[in-house]
Amino acid sequence: MINNHIWHLISRKLSGEATLDELRALQELLNDDPEVAYKAELYTNFFEHPVKPERSADQKKSQWNKLQSKLGEQFPEDFVSNTAPEASPARPSVFSMYKKWMVAAAGLVFITLAAVYFLRHTSPEQKQVAANDTNTNEMNTMPGTRSKTVLPDGTIVWLNSDSRIAYNADFGVDKREVVLIGEAFFDVAHNADVPMVVHAKNVNIWVKGTAFNVRSYPDNNRVETSLIRGAVELTTNKDPERKILLKPNEKIVLDVADADSAGVVAKSPKPEKALVKHNLYHIQQLDGSRYNVIPEISWVQNELVFDNEVFTEVISKMEKWYNVEIVLQNNELANKNFSGAFKKEDITTALQGLQFTNSFQFEIKGNTVYIK
Repeated sequence: MINNHIWHLISRKLSGEATLDELRALQELLNDDPEVAYKAELYTNFFEHPVKPERSADQKKSQWNKLQSKLGEQFPEDFVSNTAPEASPARPSVFSMYKKWMVAAAGLVFITLAAVYFLRHTSPEQKQVAANDTNTNEMNTMPGTRSKTVLPDGTIVWLNSDSRIAYNADFGVDKREVVLIGEAFFDVAHNADVPMVVHAKNVNIWVKGTAFNVRSYPDNNRVETSLIRGAVELTTNKDPERKILLKPNEKIVLDVADADSAGVVAKSPKPEKALVKHNLYHIQQLDGSRYNVIPEISWVQNELVFDNEVFTEVISKMEKWYNVEIVLQNNELANKNFSGAFKKEDITTALQGLQFTNSFQFEIKGNTVYIK
């Protein structure tokens, strides 16, 4: 019965008829059932990018005649008729050669565009994995959902909203290599002979057996790693010899804009100020918040927690959590700090709760929230 209700809500979402309440209900149901969430994502991708139906022979012939007619206007000496011949001549026609040339050219253009897209939209770590492993496995989550998966070596991975991991097909045999875009919590299976490395933007996180969280979304210039158990070692691509060791209950925030040249460690209770300077990363202690949970990993328990965080960061997390767009129209709120803890609350209730920290007004129109 619940699954039927989920598919009903998905169909209304894809048709553009779902109300905001229905979208919120759908997100909550998908959060509670990662398997259905994964299937829903597959169906959504198919819906948004359907397979084009095969054209009939008459349609192909009609389009062929139209194209030949246009070619005849441009090359009258080579085209005396705009009707497709019934039999192929012994010598290849000009159109046949032209058609082959067009196919070859189209293939070349496609390969070129694909190469350009790959170079522009792929991080150095992803290029390295793709170059070394032609076969990779991927797992991802839809915006507003979270999921849990187990890698071939027994490592457990929780994926936060709108996140993706890719790992080599023979993961755990000779190497354990993961590329992360978004946020994930790793409970790594111990294997001293095959260390595991997580690539996040320009940062490489080396582990053997540990539990840690990595936050590395494309819309943020920082990579955050929070260590709960064990030990991790971080390096950057440009300076792989410089190793940063993280101990349990520590969090490192690294500005990836300067990650390749980072060389000075700053220890301060206020990381935001430290990050204003260049070539700095910040290490701080992980502390339980007033809500008796570590905010950096609260999402693993399906709880969204803010403990004295600036509003711009709060907005970024809420957009991913509730799968909405939040427009900040009152810039005076941008650097103000907010606190709150939310689990089953919808976005309206969550915003009302944040209003107790700092006064503001909001308006919800469709899937967009306006903060005034």
